[in-house]
Amino acid sequence: MVARISSDVKDAIAAAVTAAKQRTSADIAVMVAPVSDGYQAYVLLYGFAAGSLAAAGLWWSKTIHPFPLLLLVQACAMALFAFVPALRHLCLTLVPRQVLHHHAARRAREEFLFVSRHAPPERPVVLLYVSLAERYAHVLHSRALAPKIPAGTWENFIKLFTDSMKKPGLAAACRLTVDAIAQELAPHFPAAKSP
Repeated sequence: MVARISSDVKDAIAAAVTAAKQRTSADIAVMVAPVSDGYQAYVLLYGFAAGSLAAAGLWWSKTIHPFPLLLLVQACAMALFAFVPALRHLCLTLVPRQVLHHHAARRAREEFLFVSRHAPPERPVVLLYVSLAERYAHVLHSRALAPKIPAGTWENFIKLFTDSMKKPGLAAACRLTVDAIAQELAPHFPAAKSP
């Protein structure tokens, strides 16, 4: 549904995370997903609707009468929607924004659990989750950060990210946001000094 993320973008994000680790002891991770879900139920629903319209048109115009053939038309339409990337992308544009954001938010929480599962509770963990197809970005953080960082700060990071996406692009937006997060966390969770 969405183009793959280039290796240059991946390298730029990895470099930003590495630079952030030199400034703060907090774990900062970035997850950029082309899409957060396959939305298979919606693809099949829209395929069924298109197939039903095509079958009804064929029946009404008296082109095809036998029910099994009309059913075959409907099944073919569902298969086309399921396997043709352009039609799958069209389905994604028809899914309500609230549903897209719900799926992206769920995937963001899953990724945060994966990133933070081995970290002790007192260790600060921050995840910048970006889902390109849903046009969704979220910063998730561990409880260790709540007493030190005001709640509104996280929305500022998202605003910085979305503003940066408009002009410089994905790699620069991730770099700027990771840098801003590291700058905010560094006074509270400075990087451990090497001996």
